[in-house]
Amino acid sequence: MKMFSKAAALGTTAMLAGLVGATGAYAQIEQITVTSQKREQTLQEVPIAVSVVQAETLENAQIVDAIDLQSVVPSLRVSQLERSSNATFIIRGQGNGANNPGIEPSVAVYIDGVFRSRAGTALSDLNGIERIEVLRGPQSTLFGKNATAGVVSIITESPQFEFGGTAEITLGNYNSIITRGSVTGPLSDNLAFSLSGSVNQRDGYYENLGPAGDFNNRDRWSLRGQLLYTPSDTFSLRVIADHDEIEEACCGTDRLLDGPAGPVLRGLLGGQTSAGAGFNYEIATDFANENRIENSGISAQADWSLSDTLSLSSITSYRMYEDFIDYEGDFTTLELLGANVRGLDVDTFSQEFRLTGEWGDRAFFLLGAYYSTEDMTVDDSRLYGSDTRAYVDILTGGALGGLEAATGFAPGSFFADGGGTTFTAEQSDEQFQIFSQVDFNLTDRLVFTAGLAYFESEKEVDFLNVVRTNPFSDLNLVEIGLGSFLASAGVNPNDPVQVGAFAAAQPAVFGAFVNASSTFNAVGLANGGVLVGGVVVDPLTGLPLANPLLDFFALGLQPLGALTPFPNSVEDGRTSDSDTPYTVRLAFDATDRTNIYGSFSRGFKASSWNLTPDTRPNSSDIAALRAAGELAADNALGAPTIVNTAEALGVAGNQRFARPEITETFEIGFKTRFDFGSLDVAYFDQTVTDFQSSVFQGAGFAVINAGEQSATGLEFDAVIAPPSIEGLTFTMSGIWMDAQYDDFQGAPVVSGGTVDLADGVQDGTGDLSGQTVAGIPDFAGSFGVEYIRQMSFGELMLRGDWQYESEVRLLENLPESISRQVSTINASIGVNFNNGVETLLWARNLNEDEYYTSGFPTTLQAGSFSVYPNQPRTYGLTVRTRF
Repeated sequence: MKMFSKAAALGTTAMLAGLVGATGAYAQIEQITVTSQKREQTLQEVPIAVSVVQAETLENAQIVDAIDLQSVVPSLRVSQLERSSNATFIIRGQGNGANNPGIEPSVAVYIDGVFRSRAGTALSDLNGIERIEVLRGPQSTLFGKNATAGVVSIITESPQFEFGGTAEITLGNYNSIITRGSVTGPLSDNLAFSLSGSVNQRDGYYENLGPAGDFNNRDRWSLRGQLLYTPSDTFSLRVIADHDEIEEACCGTDRLLDGPAGPVLRGLLGGQTSAGAGFNYEIATDFANENRIENSGISAQADWSLSDTLSLSSITSYRMYEDFIDYEGDFTTLELLGANVRGLDVDTFSQEFRLTGEWGDRAFFLLGAYYSTEDMTVDDSRLYGSDTRAYVDILTGGALGGLEAATGFAPGSFFADGGGTTFTAEQSDEQFQIFSQVDFNLTDRLVFTAGLAYFESEKEVDFLNVVRTNPFSDLNLVEIGLGSFLASAGVNPNDPVQVGAFAAAQPAVFGAFVNASSTFNAVGLANGGVLVGGVVVDPLTGLPLANPLLDFFALGLQPLGALTPFPNSVEDGRTSDSDTPYTVRLAFDATDRTNIYGSFSRGFKASSWNLTPDTRPNSSDIAALRAAGELAADNALGAPTIVNTAEALGVAGNQRFARPEITETFEIGFKTRFDFGSLDVAYFDQTVTDFQSSVFQGAGFAVINAGEQSATGLEFDAVIAPPSIEGLTFTMSGIWMDAQYDDFQGAPVVSGGTVDLADGVQDGTGDLSGQTVAGIPDFAGSFGVEYIRQMSFGELMLRGDWQYESEVRLLENLPESISRQVSTINASIGVNFNNGVETLLWARNLNEDEYYTSGFPTTLQAGSFSVYPNQPRTYGLTVRTRF
């Protein structure tokens, strides 16, 4: 905590202006400097929707990492899923990435001007931070292809030419210990340094009822060193090197809805599962997740003042990122998954140049160029465990042995221990961008802004080293079902002559057999069928209406299916994208303290590849691949071309990559400052075309473009310091938002639900066109209060904030009954003693609010759904000294 008299604008957002140093009848308004347009401006004059969280807020609200940041910026959501590095940044309801390494984010995260291409590289503790700027809406003109939803820009403290530093320790519940320190000072008259570091350790708050350790612990450390060289008034060079590591067991889940698999796992197989709903933070697994992250890099920013009106900047960066996870993915004490391992290795180089200048009092211009190259390697292994076969055999009513015999496989071939899929994926991504922006003063109060960029993105992907021993997933249950119907009529399904003769002699019966072979039981029953001897039949004719074997497909028992390695003769494994994002804006200074603006902007995100075991060719390529003998050419069955159930049902394609994503946003807003506060209001109308969706469906990832998603919203941010009560500050921020899918066919939905079965295929996909987007509340807000008072022993600070979100369905592929509503209170009491010691007693989630951050259909357990509960109440004492 710095002196509280300098931090009256703490709490929720520290938005439009910080109110500091209250004197006389009114508070004085401090100008906050931001770089949201890649040049220094005051927050009041920059005509875009931007939230600023300053260092004092981070310290006094005990905001430790990026996940905590959302508690003070309502438009931002940061969701952590099954592992420490799997965080998704969402702004105004738009964001993606999640657990698919090939899906790029829609929210760009920058630290000191350097883009962090993976969320895991931005999760180290927020230590030595000067401020965080959250830019809302498309920012592709200045920030490139990954800013279609917005930007989170983190700016660290620069080295100082005056010696100083901090030392801090925090003790909290769950045996939490956080130590931080920093030191800065001069090495010579024109060379300064800084060094900061942190260690964050905590026991897991998720108790494991199985033999493994607890989940959701903290074990991470970070180190950052900087040099600032200023040999003259016209040149400066800032070099930053950082390294951080995370090694944790994350993340605990609750089995909220228990499907038919639950009793099998617990009763017949003697396993344990999580205790279910109730926020008791208990899980049951046979081993704890292993998450290991190493993230490091170096950057150099050089700034030249070429003249009084012209300056040049250069930012050069090289970063290395390694992410390894051994994930307990079946959420039981059994070995349904024997191995669920993924290693990710990413090396990124980037170079940016910016030339800025002024043309008298008439215009300001910015010209820039950006180049980056990234090499990524994914090593993935998903293997069945020792309990998988027994579990599946029970679910299928003991059918595995009979199916093996009928299809010519040796006993024990299906779901064998160690069977599954391993592969390596390599991706190279080369990007080039030029960008420009001009602010032209039409009058002393009216400014016209035009921004235009052009970029190219070239990606090459190799999907190789595929080893697969999972023959059950290659079975064509449609063909087998038809064969069983023919056999019941005395026809040898393997004899084309007999089949042809039967079809000619009894076309109606043969047609019924064909139709039934691709029809699910649920559909057959809905069409008036009755269940006789395990088969749904027509009560009038007795002919089958459905194929009972398709229930195995509906249960998700054919994951890790046939793969088509690429490049091949049809797929070259390349995408080449180019676009011209732009921004046009008018800003009018109605008064010296009030700014009104209107803007239209276009954002663009390049194609993203599906680099998981669920990657499949696009539907348009399947026929050519089959003709070339390369469809599913992984030779798992010794045959180059495989037609499995998904292919026979026509639902096997469109999983390879997602087309480019385009966001167009119209926005009007105003910002005003008054004697005792400030107010920022923005209305936006946003359309996202080809939104890149990647959703886990329990047996794999569904990657698809949503045709069109639209949203309208109203945001406000306010800071009020009542002049009658010195030291009292209120902060209020909120967003009302209405979002819907205008066009989203093939969307991930609840398997077996009405939307899923509308097309007659139970595959967990359906048409969500015209429906409200799940996960986006009608209203989200943060409301804070802070009171500062001088005492005889020093300075006293009291603060609290309330984070609220209205109830909303959690996800489209979870039942509607699984919803989320947030009402969380955070609070702190701080004292700056006269001897220089600072203390802070804090609590996050003081009222023990309970809600779910995300969820998913439970792996290999159809009908069961798991969720990620929010973090329980945490509290502690922080002691800090500055020197």
